[in-house]
This record gives sequence, C-alpha cells and structure tokens, in this order.
Amino acid sequence: MNNKQNSDNAIDLLIIDQSPNNAEINANTLRNAGLTIHPTCIVEEAELLEALSNGKHDIILCTAENAVPSFEKAIQLCRKLQPQTPLIILYQDQDSDKLLQAMQDGARDVVSTEDPLHLQLVIKREFGDVINRRLLDTLRERLNEAEDRCTSLIEHSRDAIAYIHEGMHVHANPTYLEMFGFVDIDEIEGLPILDLIAPPEQKRFKAFLKDIEHNKTDIAISCRSTNNGVFNATLEFAPATIDQEPCTQIIIRDKSKSQELEEKIRLISSQDIQTGLINRQYFMENVDRALESTTDNPAYALFYLVIDGFQDIRSGIGIASSDTLLKQIAEALKEIVAEDDLLARFGDHTFTILSKKSNTLDSEPLAEHLRSAIQAIGYQDGAASQHPSCSIGISLQSAETKSSQEFINQSYQAFEVAKQEGGNRFSIYDPEEMSPSYGDKDQGNESKINDLISHALANDKFRLVYQPIVSLQGDSRENYAVLTRLIDQNNEEILPNYFMKAAEQSGQMAAIDRWIIKKAIEELSIQRHKGRKINFFVNISSTALEDDSLLIWICDCLREHQAKGPWLTFQIKDSDLRTHTQAAKKLIDGLKKIKCQFAVDQFGSNQNSENLLKHLAVDYVKLDNDFMVDLATNQHKQDELNSLNKIAISHGAKTIAMGVEDANSLAILWTVGVNYIQGYFLQEPSESITYDFNATG
Repeated sequence: MNNKQNSDNAIDLLIIDQSPNNAEINANTLRNAGLTIHPTCIVEEAELLEALSNGKHDIILCTAENAVPSFEKAIQLCRKLQPQTPLIILYQDQDSDKLLQAMQDGARDVVSTEDPLHLQLVIKREFGDVINRRLLDTLRERLNEAEDRCTSLIEHSRDAIAYIHEGMHVHANPTYLEMFGFVDIDEIEGLPILDLIAPPEQKRFKAFLKDIEHNKTDIAISCRSTNNGVFNATLEFAPATIDQEPCTQIIIRDKSKSQELEEKIRLISSQDIQTGLINRQYFMENVDRALESTTDNPAYALFYLVIDGFQDIRSGIGIASSDTLLKQIAEALKEIVAEDDLLARFGDHTFTILSKKSNTLDSEPLAEHLRSAIQAIGYQDGAASQHPSCSIGISLQSAETKSSQEFINQSYQAFEVAKQEGGNRFSIYDPEEMSPSYGDKDQGNESKINDLISHALANDKFRLVYQPIVSLQGDSRENYAVLTRLIDQNNEEILPNYFMKAAEQSGQMAAIDRWIIKKAIEELSIQRHKGRKINFFVNISSTALEDDSLLIWICDCLREHQAKGPWLTFQIKDSDLRTHTQAAKKLIDGLKKIKCQFAVDQFGSNQNSENLLKHLAVDYVKLDNDFMVDLATNQHKQDELNSLNKIAISHGAKTIAMGVEDANSLAILWTVGVNYIQGYFLQEPSESITYDFNATG
C-alpha cells in the first residue's frame, strides 16, 4: 500500500479539547510529520453529540483532562455513536487506572502530551488501519456482489451445472434438474453422481474421478435420467466452493444453441448496443471493402455528422435523457438513409453514413434532409422545449481515395469547416481549400509541415484537447488525457500522426514538448483553483529523455502557476523507454521527487513488457490500442490482456485501456480488472473540460 499522504487522503480528525489552542498545537504536531489534517475542535458536550451524530470521522483525539464532557463521558458517546472510529486518549497527568479503564472501554491507545513523536506514530498507524478496513469493506462488498452475480448466472444458465462433495450432489441449477428428470433440488441433494451415469460406464467414470487432479478435467460419457433414458454428454469438472466449503463443479454444455450464439456474438461485436446501429469498427471495415470494390469507379460519399453542443445538452438534461435523445436521432437517421447505405454510430454523439449518393447533386439534398430531420426532434431542457442541430462533413470518393481512414479524415475536415462556420450546416470536402493529407512522403509536403510547426511554435498555433479517463473501479477523480492538435493556415486541426514524426526529424520535438507541458500546467492550475480535483496525463517524447534541463524547467513551471506535482502524470511510449532506459530512469526518479506520477504508453506493444516495470517506477500502464480491436470476440486477446493486467498489478501499477470505442468490451475489461478506460465510447477529445465523472463512477 502507498503510505504517502496527500490531499486525496487527508485525515478528518475530531479533537475533543476544552482548549482550542491545545487542539491546534496537536494538529500542527501531526502536520509536521507530513500528515494532511482536517481538524474539527469540540469544546462542549452538545457540540460533541452533534458532530458524532451528523458526520463520520477518521480518528477521534480526546484530552483526558477535559472537565465537560469528561473523557469517560466522551468515550461513552464515541463508542455509542461512532463505534468504528479509532479513539485516542491524550493525557498530561492522569491516573494510570483511569487510562487502563479507558482502553478497556474502547480507546485504541493512550498518548502523553509530552511525547509528540508517539502521537505521530499512533495516528499514522490508526489511519493506516482505517484505510485498510475501508478497503476490506469494499472488497467484501465486491465479493458479495460477484457471488450474487455468479449465483444468478448459474441459476439462469442454459448449461446444466451442479456441485458435488465427496461424490454426492449438494446443489444443481434448474437446467441440470430438467436434464436428468428431477422436479426440484430436494430430489437430488445427497444423490451420488455415479447414479446418473449409465451402468456400463460407471467403472470408467470411477477411474476418472480418482485421477481427476492429475488427468484432464472433462469426460465424454453416457448419462442416464430418472426414467432410465440414456444420452451422451461431456462433463467438465472444476474445483469450486459453495457456502465456503470446497467442492467440485460439474458443467454440461448446451450445444444446441451454438450456431444461434455465434450469430449473436457476431451481431453484438458489430453493433452499438445503445442505438442498435453498427459500431465504428464494423463501419470502417465495410468502408475499406467498399473502396476496394470501386477503385476504378468511385461510387460512394461519406457523411460525418456531429450533434452540435452535445456536451452542453447532456449537462442540461442529464445522462438518461441525453441517451434517449441519441436513440431518437438514430431512429430519425434510419428513416432517411437508403436501405443499402451504411449508417453507424461512430462516436459518443457522432454518426457516419456511407452512401451511394456519390456526387454533389445527390449528396447535398441528403445532407439537408439529415440536418432538418435532426432539428425537427424536440427535447425538454427544464421548462423550455429545445431542438438539437448538427454539423455535417461530406467527402466524395475519388480515384485517389485509398483507405477508410483517409476517407473519414476528409469528411472530418469538412465537418470542422461546418462547425467553425457556426454549425447547423453541412460542408463538402474540397482538397484544394481544406487541409492536405499531411503525412505522405512527398518532400514538398514534409517541408510544408515543418514550416507549419515552426509557425505554430512562434505564434501559439497548437491547441490542447482533453479526453476523460474514467475508472471502472468506482474512483470518481477527474483524470484527463491531454492531446495536441496543430492548427494550419486555414485554422484547421491537424492530428499528431501527421506532424509528430516530422517534428522529431526536424529537431522541433523538444520545443513542442515544452509548449504542451507549459499550457497543460496553466490550464490545470486554472481548473484546480476553481476547486476541481483534476489530474492531467501529459505525453512527452523520447527527445525529452535526453533533455537534462527539462526537470528543473518543469519545477519552474509548477512554481510559476502555483501547481503541484501530484496533479500531473507524464507518459512515454513503451518503445521509447526501451531505447532510452537509463535516461528514462533518471527522469522518472526526478519526477517522483516532485511527486509527479508516471505512465507507460502503448504497454504490451512489445514483447517482455514486464522488464520495463522491473526497472522503472511506474504508476500507470496504458494498454496498447490494438487490444481493443475485436476484443469481445478474440479469446487470445482477452487472455493476453488478462496476463498483462496481472503483471501490471503485481508491480503496483494501475491499468488504463485505450481506444475503447463501444460498450461490447466493457464487461471483459471489468472482469479482467482493468482500472480505467479512455476512448471515443466515453467522449471525443474536446477543448472543454466538462465530462461528468460522477455519472459514470
């Protein structure tokens, strides 16, 4: 457990002392030990009753010399109203028998006012116990919830499931009872499993049971039901517990629904559960197939449709109502698009359409129809009736359209134009006027992007956007990934994969790193001073690892903006850390000294990922995006993800799943034990920092 004290685990200390001055001295004694103390001083008995009745405290510190209430009375009240809160008696000159009686009555310890070091040690010990007890309560609650879910799943499973102890049945689910012809559980309790095996197979089954610990754990065998009907089945055996007693679980799989199940899995993996539309991944796969089939004869248009100001809508009407609104929008779009068009939910409030209306004459009326249909939908924001609007970007396929990514980028650029012109309109991609496809190998283009970077550094033409990182384990702290956009001469955004490599090759990456860090600290300071407990995850490049002056510069930035190290987590790619291990260790050790945290990005993209965790002090690992592709249907990826998650946890690091774009992977990530998620499923990167963490926490 991490014993560092910070603002996130301050001690709520209730001090019962007739002298507020003495109470403050004791609080300062604890602060001098590095503890964060939020003290409440109680002087009168009535105040004590109110404090104990209306709030929960971490630790209670009571002075034995109190006259009213006496410390005996105070102990009585504390044990009655807050029996779980540790009570420490602080004495100056007190009879030892009374102190002994105080501990017999429930005090956790007695400390002399002349021994401040003892007080510091006792408070640290007790607060550690408080944290551990709360963690234990949380784990017990989760265990009970998991057991309840398992019991419910077993009872409603199509598979026949039973539990045996020393060869006798102790429990079975309804499917198992029905399979063997029993009416209720009473008929099977205490019945030997051997009685359900066909007589000619019983000898083989006995031998299997004797050797089950050293042999395979399943057997194909003939079973018999209560009416002596014989049927073939494969019995799978696994160790289990029931009512906290060891036993063996038997599962007989239902094979009759395999094809139906496979079809459902295929459908789920391609579908957005909330709206019923196809999801982003399936859409992109189909766009690639469509482009391959029409290389010589362009036949498609791609529409990129975003609901204007949706974060503000969600803040105004709430999560449930905004989800309903998205369903209504999806239904409206379904009514408009042609039967052979492809309609997808591409992001949180982004929809995409691959249409065969592949020219301006056909695509513009469709865009206007989509726009007006969405604006015709009504929703209530308080007493006012409102109507959503949308911005639409359209890209028309050409002979040069090579991939789905290029196609979607073009429509996104057109959408950006529509948004910047005020929204509630559409725009068609113009390759001459809108952002070029930076990132190709054309030398002139490379020179152009280098010039843009230089201009951006000189004229503040980068932009930070933020994407929430949300806990799957109930942590409601507001974590955001800080991402960077380059702004071109048309005020269009250029994504990092189009300019970061050029920046590294031209030696401008160090300057970009510093621009990002400085702007992130500025914004973080603003948000923190508004009272928000926001933390930023900030990327730094491999260049930063060789910059000996970076750490001191970061300290200066923090000091300048009255920001603190614990608010920042710096992250570096797995591959960069491998090629600069010693430099990385030096930088990370320095960041730790100013209380910053550190994350490995793209963890798992290389073999032997655990080696990094052995040599570097890592707080978080951000799992490589590739794990999210087909995760719901790829058992190998699930197993690999589970293994990496266990490795990270064993080294004290928390895990963040990147690139989460639909709900289908969430159950797997939760089951694996991944701590946090980040991706378009939660929210697209945005300039606003407005995500509602309490709604998802």
